[in-house]
Amino acid sequence: MKQIIGVTGGIASGKSNVCNIIEQDGYPVIDCDKITAELSVQGGLLYNVIVKEFGEDFLLDNGDLDRKKLAKKIFNDSKSKELLDKITHPIIYEEVKKRLDKISDGLVFLEAPLLYESKFDSICDKIICVFLQKRLQVQRLMDREGIDEDYALAKIHSQMDLYMKKSLADFVIDSKGTFEETKLLVLNVINDIKGVL
Repeated sequence: MKQIIGVTGGIASGKSNVCNIIEQDGYPVIDCDKITAELSVQGGLLYNVIVKEFGEDFLLDNGDLDRKKLAKKIFNDSKSKELLDKITHPIIYEEVKKRLDKISDGLVFLEAPLLYESKFDSICDKIICVFLQKRLQVQRLMDREGIDEDYALAKIHSQMDLYMKKSLADFVIDSKGTFEETKLLVLNVINDIKGVL
């Protein structure tokens, strides 16, 4: 029997690192961000609806989506973010369901930054929140993307509060430590999940 384990957290909280460890341990991971990227290439389902709603001002000279320009728009304008979520979430949800349907047995992990916002929690048997204190989260995001603190905070505040995600989750992995420390926490959580399912 298949068991779906959601993995969520805030931006730059360490979700990808945790999911890499899960994959290395032999489990399939369906990554919503990768699916979004695949469907956002020219001619893709997401590409088409985004261009239709936001216009060609958000395209690069070669016709690709200008992700940085679109990101600045939605992180500074809540109405634009709501619109983007409304038009893209159903498409991503359907593609995720298709990929989940191809797996019939065992644990499968669903990496979804907007797991609660997109209602993916309704299809998960258990949920892991990858947690990081805001101060560290802001610093990691600034270092990773080369952005200032105000923009980092705008990105963080555009998502559901990480403390709320933590309170809703079945398991919490604090990713403040080293890779090896995080790996140990991840493997322990997987064992705990196997013990309760």
